[in-house]
Amino acid sequence: MDMEQYYGRYEPRMFVAVFDDVERVPAALDALRQVGVTDDFIQVQTGVPYASSILGRPRVWSAVPKYGLTGAVIGFGLGLFFTHGTAWLYPLRVGGMPLYSVPPSLVLLFELTMLGLLVSSFIGVLVESLLPPVGKPPVGNRVYHPAVSDSAIAIFFQTSRVLADEALQALRGVGAHEVTEVEGSFV
Repeated sequence: MDMEQYYGRYEPRMFVAVFDDVERVPAALDALRQVGVTDDFIQVQTGVPYASSILGRPRVWSAVPKYGLTGAVIGFGLGLFFTHGTAWLYPLRVGGMPLYSVPPSLVLLFELTMLGLLVSSFIGVLVESLLPPVGKPPVGNRVYHPAVSDSAIAIFFQTSRVLADEALQALRGVGAHEVTEVEGSFV
């Protein structure tokens, strides 16, 4: 076998399987895993935000809570600075009044903490959804199937020509109403 035949045989190809019923998706993912397609090369797209456990997928961890916590800490720090830091930097003693008044400062602390949390969470969602993951360069066109907008569930997977026929038969066997090859890639 020459090199061109070798690379043609093992070159990865992208496929999509479309399901109307969410109950068939875990069986389809198990069938793909049995064929030899790993979770790194499988992407499930739905129009409804199903939990990963319902679809039989591994849990997906997001960094958005870390962004939110960082923003809340920064907002709380700014709140402390504005309420107590300015009074410490510029003390203004008025007869009988405390220099640091706690009840009014609680309102400002809460508001700036929530402002930092919301702004940084928004930035975190933008970073997580628009930028590719660290270590994986952006490649080609992202895949999408129009039936996802009509409540169908699409499973995109990437495999070699050697495993492709077996994977397509397995997906048709569990009830995919459309299994086709597509152009594009997913991150």
